[in-house]
Amino acid sequence: MFRIISFIGLLLFSLTAASHSYSIALTEKQADALGQLIWKNEGQQKLQHLTSWNRDEDFPSLGLGHFIWYPTEQKGPFKEQFPELLAYFEKNGVTLPQWLAETKLAPWKSREQFYQEFDQEQLSGLRTFLSQHIELQVKFIILRLEAAIPHIIDSSTKAQKKIVNKHIKRMTATPEGVFSLLDYVNFKGEGLSKKERYQGQGWGLKQVLLNMPVEYDNVLYAFGLSADEVLTRRVKNAPKKEFRWLKGWRARVHSYQKIVVQ
Repeated sequence: MFRIISFIGLLLFSLTAASHSYSIALTEKQADALGQLIWKNEGQQKLQHLTSWNRDEDFPSLGLGHFIWYPTEQKGPFKEQFPELLAYFEKNGVTLPQWLAETKLAPWKSREQFYQEFDQEQLSGLRTFLSQHIELQVKFIILRLEAAIPHIIDSSTKAQKKIVNKHIKRMTATPEGVFSLLDYVNFKGEGLSKKERYQGQGWGLKQVLLNMPVEYDNVLYAFGLSADEVLTRRVKNAPKKEFRWLKGWRARVHSYQKIVVQ
């Protein structure tokens, strides 16, 4: 069993340092299963989906967790993680392709350009490179959750802390619950950034935890139902139409109760 330790001083996630850390432990087999689950959820476990650019978005989504990489200095409201992933690769001894090491912004300025160059050397090579480092991407996602939990707790009121701690304790009691937390924080974030709000309301992990019912028998069902409600609220509040995503989002969060971890 390996333990992935949060580095509080390492500001990978652009958050103020928390007063304590949270540690997630998975066996190598479980971590590999997590990687395959996230790859399935984000890209149907297909190599070509390691590099994608969704319609109506201003950025490509890259890697196992569809990490955002903005093509301009002016960043949008969603957290940019791909440069942080590259820094994590280098910290762990991975040599980046030269063009990737020297490029600060996504080199494709539009979705049209991205797909015109999709099968050219740069993007095809990037997909191969990312496919060779799935394990590190899983660890990167685990680190994000390890960093997120203390910040979610510290950002909560006294009453909220009681609720959040209760649900986190129940979710982390089983590998299936841990998987669900890991997938959701990678999927929709921590819920802490004030930029990631529509009409003042967020849709990240913090909001899902706070929205969970007080009493429940099946924690994964309760978590999925809460996530459904939070994401539905996001779509209702969105400044532009996001309804076409909702069916897939709902299927994803309700699939958590079907997860079986060996």
